[in-house]
Amino acid sequence: MTRLLRPETLFFVLTWLGLLIAFRERGFYDPGSLWHITVGEIILDRGMPRTDPFSYTLADHPWVPQQWGAEVLMALVHRAGGLDALLLCFATGVAFLYTLIFRRCVQNGMGPLLAGVIVGGVLCVGAFHYFVRPHMFTIAFLAWTMMSIIDYERGQATRWRLVGLIPLYVLWVNLHGGVLGGTLTLGLAVAGWVGVWAIRSLRKAVTATCPVVGRFPTPVDSWRTALVLVGIVAACGLTPFVNPHGLDMIHTWQRIVGSKILPQVVNEHKPLDPASPLGLTVLALGGFYLVLLVSTLSQWPRVSWLLPLVWLALSFQGIRQGPLFAICAGVAIADLWPQTLWHRLLRQYGDGSTAWDPSNVDEVRRRLSPLGPALLLPALLVAIAWKLDAQRVEVPVIGSGWVRLDPDFIPSDLTDEVLDYARRVPPGTPIFNDANLGGYLIYHAPSLKIFMDDRCELYGDDNIRFYAETMGRPPEELGPVFEQWAAMYGFERAIILTHPPGRDRPPIEQYLATSPRWVEVARGQRAAMYQRVR
Repeated sequence: MTRLLRPETLFFVLTWLGLLIAFRERGFYDPGSLWHITVGEIILDRGMPRTDPFSYTLADHPWVPQQWGAEVLMALVHRAGGLDALLLCFATGVAFLYTLIFRRCVQNGMGPLLAGVIVGGVLCVGAFHYFVRPHMFTIAFLAWTMMSIIDYERGQATRWRLVGLIPLYVLWVNLHGGVLGGTLTLGLAVAGWVGVWAIRSLRKAVTATCPVVGRFPTPVDSWRTALVLVGIVAACGLTPFVNPHGLDMIHTWQRIVGSKILPQVVNEHKPLDPASPLGLTVLALGGFYLVLLVSTLSQWPRVSWLLPLVWLALSFQGIRQGPLFAICAGVAIADLWPQTLWHRLLRQYGDGSTAWDPSNVDEVRRRLSPLGPALLLPALLVAIAWKLDAQRVEVPVIGSGWVRLDPDFIPSDLTDEVLDYARRVPPGTPIFNDANLGGYLIYHAPSLKIFMDDRCELYGDDNIRFYAETMGRPPEELGPVFEQWAAMYGFERAIILTHPPGRDRPPIEQYLATSPRWVEVARGQRAAMYQRVR
């Protein structure tokens, strides 16, 4: 029984249940959480789309569904159990990932309670950008990349573990473009290892000019090893070409990464704001990581311990990199912990519950057992939840009907009106919508054609800039442009986001509410629908 009820078991179950509760609504805040499902359905039913199937503003314009693999998986899971099954897979994957990090912390001398607090804190820091979306594969695969780097660096894995990243990256390429971050991380690690070895091999130069670099640990011991590692990085760097879209996929990534307008208008692309709550949490983890790293300086730090600092620096350029820094830091903390001053102090003055000696073989055997038995109970709980979702049995938290689309972010309270309108008009009828409502319409009413959504690589910087500037104009300036759009595209219905009570109405609502050409037909908590008066 003790093998079945390990600390890992408790950590997984608590994390899993916490995620199911906390992300019941917020897991679907991002518009992509919904429209990715519809794209997957199109691929399954009709094959890979080559042009935009959703908007009328860019109808038949070339479009690359660059996350097609994840979209197919999302569609299949949605067919099996709806949004509840998607949340279940999300929660299970995240809980398992952090359970692996928790176990590494415990293996390296951290007490289960302290490990739970630290790993739970890392999860909370990165969770602001956790949504039921393909980018979660990037977070998971980057974590595995870090684990592989650390294990190889410590001699706990052979180079075949790194070779195994090549087919993993091929899969990653077709799930999410974040594979570039994995290649960057692996490349920096190999560059550091090879660089340290190359300098160390020049004994006279190291002794005379750079003794510090010569003392960094490195798994590279020969030119042959260096060339093999460089070859692995090169192979991983070529994996983006293994996709059904060819160079179009890479050009799509280039448009996203190279966009000048996204950091100005899209929150997740904006630079880190040190004064914001999100910025403060990332910086707090960064400070904690630096304190632990500095406390290891009685021994020379490993190259892998420095990699999270690169992601911390990248977070200043775009807050969306914050969760990637968090996951890399979590994996690295588990490895550097035994070498920290704090571990030594807790071992010396503590009662053994927060820190223990990982070099004590008898203690290792007592505290640790194979992970498989510890996951039997979690696997049973997940299987039960999956069965409840598939059978549409409504049970709180683990059953069907648990997911709720929050009307403060998604106009779920207007869905009946949207569906009624979609049934009354011919397929392909245009409707005006705020860009953030595009995913909602694509998911609930795919027969309607939308004005715009958050596929930024499709619309391009010029269109996004013009839309953002237009929607921010005063009502008297916005109105003529809006009427030009109506005349050009022929839409007679509009759905727009509104502000919470107590705030001034957005310019588009001010215009529609006062224009004799439009009349309100429905209103929810944070959205309203208007009909053109003939």
